Amino acid sequence: MQYAKAFEYKKWANSELLTLGERQLSQLSESDATFFIRILNHTTVVDSLFISRILGEPEQYTADNTVETPTLPQLRQRMEQHDSWLVHFAKSFSPDELQRNISFTFVDGDFGQLTIEEILLHLLTHGSNHRGMASRVLASNNLERPRDTFTRYLHESEPHRRQLAESNVKTTTMFHR
Repeated sequence: MQYAKAFEYKKWANSELLTLGERQLSQLSESDATFFIRILNHTTVVDSLFISRILGEPEQYTADNTVETPTLPQLRQRMEQHDSWLVHFAKSFSPDELQRNISFTFVDGDFGQLTIEEILLHLLTHGSNHRGMASRVLASNNLERPRDTFTRYLHESEPHRRQLAESNVKTTTMFHR
């Protein structure tokens, strides 16, 4: 799996959603706006917890969300910091490191053990799930949702793919007439 590309996508998708949130937050009810921020804050707190576990450092949080609700700029800063760390890590780990087991205690007190690869997969799927929940808040209020699919990300970050696809479609169409 190309973890670096997957975490670059996660970083991009988070930014896309936060940008829409910044533009539209005032159009949400107070409870929906708070939910939007808190569900995304939860994802960055979980990212932080697992980054600390990978590094073998003390965890900054004792729960899977903060007591206070951050502002959107504070949330963006935290998400950017964690997403950037994850992108850098995904570009630099060795294949053997993916299989390293990490034992830890979840914030609810239960014990856990995951390989680094399992942690990375968890952070990718966990973030995607909660971005979807935040996007649903926008949709349920008839607001613009992000167009944050992986295919859109790939074609935006690698525009040559569109030209290659176009030439392949023309060539394929030409031979199948």
